[in-house]
Amino acid sequence: MKFIPEYFKRVIRFCYYRNERNKVYRERLIRKNQNKQLQLQYSSEIEKLIIFVVGGASWFTGKDEISGGIMSIASIYEETVKLKEIHCAEVIMVTSPDAHLLLKHTQFPNDIPLYRFNQLSFFSNLHEVTIHIPEYMFKPLLIEKLRQKLSPIKVNQFHLNILNQRIDIMPTPEVINSIRGKGYYVTQTTAHEQYSNIEIREKYGVPLHKLSVYATPERYDFRPYSEKEDIILVSPDMGELKDLILEKIKRELPRFEVIIISGITYMKYLELIQRAKYMITLGEGLDFYFIETVFSGGVSFAVYNQDFFTPSFEHLNGVFDSYQSMVEKIDDVINKAETDLNYFQDTNGQQFEACHKIYNGDFYKQNLIDFYTTDYLFP
Repeated sequence: MKFIPEYFKRVIRFCYYRNERNKVYRERLIRKNQNKQLQLQYSSEIEKLIIFVVGGASWFTGKDEISGGIMSIASIYEETVKLKEIHCAEVIMVTSPDAHLLLKHTQFPNDIPLYRFNQLSFFSNLHEVTIHIPEYMFKPLLIEKLRQKLSPIKVNQFHLNILNQRIDIMPTPEVINSIRGKGYYVTQTTAHEQYSNIEIREKYGVPLHKLSVYATPERYDFRPYSEKEDIILVSPDMGELKDLILEKIKRELPRFEVIIISGITYMKYLELIQRAKYMITLGEGLDFYFIETVFSGGVSFAVYNQDFFTPSFEHLNGVFDSYQSMVEKIDDVINKAETDLNYFQDTNGQQFEACHKIYNGDFYKQNLIDFYTTDYLFP
């Protein structure tokens, strides 16, 4: 197949795969709407632009897949739009060069129009760009494609910001240095307190600024224990010992309904965390599953991960030192919370306080202002 011209590959995929045919028909309409929308929303003569690069649709469904990462990026976009008097730029969100096209994200509430990568060439008079790129996408090939699409701009007017939302999948310092060496200005913004420090700034050799995420308690409907149901939610992550944990819960806590979060909209998810008493998150630990459940009145369970949790979480009820410990003790913790209301409330209260120290709407908005005025945490 590698010797077959790309055009014939597309024809073969179109003939062989129904999903490919669906995509072709779907994206024809998306392109038409995007072209019309771009003309209405932007002028080709603008001189300063802030770009957010995100993933696209699923090839199987044609829809976006909900994740904490994309919701965080959407929040940064929405707050950036509100700060136009500070940064004096227009703001646009585009899907990555090879992504399946989307007109907008539909799995969570937002009013953000999405454009395709090739539409960046519409802006013919740009003098300066700031480009926010998720850490897993920050690669030389993408930067080169951005350079080609935005060719009127001098390299030293490119500000590339790495959205460091997961420290464990950051590009290597060597990759970052190779891109910096071509004249680009590179920074990183962080989502977690634990790796917002001088050591990470020095490791990657670029300015670091903490943004955090917009997960303030005011955004959630806090429900007391008396309004909760016997539901245990589980993140979709394929965490270590997941099967053993679920088997233990089903055996020892049969009255609880266990629901794995998958294939639902964000609004349905919010409804579930309002109703559920408990959440088990098997990803990085201090994620939206953990935080949003706590801010909704529930108790979260996770394994302590020093890359994401700050030390204040290490000895909290519900935070285990290993997955083996979670397997052995989680049913005892839940039984204790079910027989002692004070224990449930104290556990939620401790988790709530630890989360609120880090995740605060006012701090989050000020962090964004500081970023756009180059008042970085670690310049």
